[in-house]
Amino acid sequence: MKETFLSWGMLVLSVLFNVFGVFVIKMRLNILGPVGFDSFKNVLNYFWLLLKSPLVVAGVMFFSLSPFLFTVALSRMEISLAYPVNVGLNFVLLVLLAFLVLGEQITMLKGAGIILVFAGIFLLNK
Repeated sequence: MKETFLSWGMLVLSVLFNVFGVFVIKMRLNILGPVGFDSFKNVLNYFWLLLKSPLVVAGVMFFSLSPFLFTVALSRMEISLAYPVNVGLNFVLLVLLAFLVLGEQITMLKGAGIILVFAGIFLLNK
C-alpha cells in the first residue's frame, strides 16, 4: 500500500498540483487579457497585477511543488510509464476543466485525443 502511494499517489498528486496551478493562472490571465509588449513597464505592471491575486500565488506554489512530487514518483516507476501518464493526465484534466469552467470547446479531434491518451495509458500500464 505504501509503495503504491509513493509511486502512483505521488504521480497523481503531481498532476493535480500542476493542473490546479496552471488553471488558476489561466483564469486570472483571462480576466487581465493578453500581455501588452508596448513597454517594459507595462509588462512589469501586468505581472504585478497577476501576482496580486492570492489564488495565483497559491497556483504558482502548487505548480512549483509539482515537479518535486513527480520526482518521488519517478524514483519508484519506469520513466516510460510515469512521464506519459503525467503528460496525458495533465492534458485530459486541463481540457475537461477548460470545457467545464472556461467554456472552451471539445472538438471531435480533442475527444479522439482524450480517448487515445487513455488508451495509451492503459496499454503502457499492461
